[in-house]
Amino acid sequence: MEIKDKHKALLKTLGLEEEDFERFDDKFVRYEYDDVKGVRIYDPYYETSYNEYIGIDGWSAWSTEKDTFMTDILKGTREKARGTKPEQEEIEASLRKKFGDNSQTESE
Repeated sequence: MEIKDKHKALLKTLGLEEEDFERFDDKFVRYEYDDVKGVRIYDPYYETSYNEYIGIDGWSAWSTEKDTFMTDILKGTREKARGTKPEQEEIEASLRKKFGDNSQTESE
């Protein structure tokens, strides 16, 4: 599918990258342009790097809407998940509590 350079710039504002344009097949991945609304993509299977909400109809929000629904929901989640990683001692203590202290080897 041919994508005009003017439209590529708008599509990049949605978060798409240059390699995403190779996925536009005019069937499962395509876009439409409107002079007022900008661009939006049809990508129901998330084949591109677009990471915002795609509606049940397969279409994203228009670029002028600057939709950040998914980003807003997930904001800070990765940092929180990284911060809750248990230390090795905590893991060992939990295993001992659950399975008992089997620190003896099988050869003993």
